[in-house]
Amino acid sequence: MSRGFAISAELNWRSLKRPANFIACGFGAGMLPLVPGTWGSALGVALWLLIPPQVIWQVGACAIVFLVGWLATAQVCRRHALNDPPQVVVDEVVGVWITLAALPRQAFWLLVGFVLFRVFDVIKPFPIGALERRFKGGFGVMIDDVAAGTAAGLVGYGAWRLLAS
Repeated sequence: MSRGFAISAELNWRSLKRPANFIACGFGAGMLPLVPGTWGSALGVALWLLIPPQVIWQVGACAIVFLVGWLATAQVCRRHALNDPPQVVVDEVVGVWITLAALPRQAFWLLVGFVLFRVFDVIKPFPIGALERRFKGGFGVMIDDVAAGTAAGLVGYGAWRLLAS
């Protein structure tokens, strides 16, 4: 939940013709109604299934999308003079990927990872909320979701190991 963050009228479906907007807004998922962060996370789960299950591919994909997302988001925030526009959801994609990297590729665990990530991303317990307040621009948009994904991944992994034993 973004506190005090405004929606830019210029950041809309037509603006997706700009590559930075297209990437930052999750190919348009961030333009969907009501809960853009949830739509972005759902996109992340769908895209996760396209990444090979080997750790090297997963880590590489997370790193690349984090860097590209950071650059695209920085450009969007600067262009529209906004700190964390709700339409920007590439951060949710990376965050949910980090969560899912800790879990088995089974439908149940994909759902658990999705829900855990959304909970940590919305509630923003310490230090996640502190990161969001500390950093601004593209990096700030991305880093709190990395932290939320890490926390959700740790909780999910713990639950999986507990249930597996």
